[in-house]
Amino acid sequence: MSEQIVHIEDSDYNSMLLQAVTFIDEARASTAKSVSVIVNAAYWNIGKLLYERKLESVHGNRVVERLSMDLKQIFPKMGLSPRNLWDMKRFYERFCGGNEKLRQPVAVLPWSHNLLMLNKKLDDKQVLYYAHEVIAKGWSLNENGQRKFPR
Repeated sequence: MSEQIVHIEDSDYNSMLLQAVTFIDEARASTAKSVSVIVNAAYWNIGKLLYERKLESVHGNRVVERLSMDLKQIFPKMGLSPRNLWDMKRFYERFCGGNEKLRQPVAVLPWSHNLLMLNKKLDDKQVLYYAHEVIAKGWSLNENGQRKFPR
């Protein structure tokens, strides 16, 4: 059998390329959202663990430092510094009493956005607005931890 060469108009090809890019972008966004939900759930549970053990920075530093070192031995590529473990506790404390309308959008945000909201001490209304904007507009953070608007 001989292969036939198919000719396609540039506009048809460009349309096909745009559709393929859209499929890939949607798959990537869905994957990132799923990863964020799973990572945030793990961080939530670690924060809850620290909270339930009543660890505070004054008398819990050594425990958290030890936990961090041991976790880094097991999971060397994860961000499990003492500071990040304390952030997980703050994350849990900030949102554990919130209603479901508040927790649902926060659960799908990348961890860096949750940290930004924690550090800015946003109230519930601001958190909801910010979370919905991040989700709807795909806001990302640059390497300096500042919100970067999409192009």
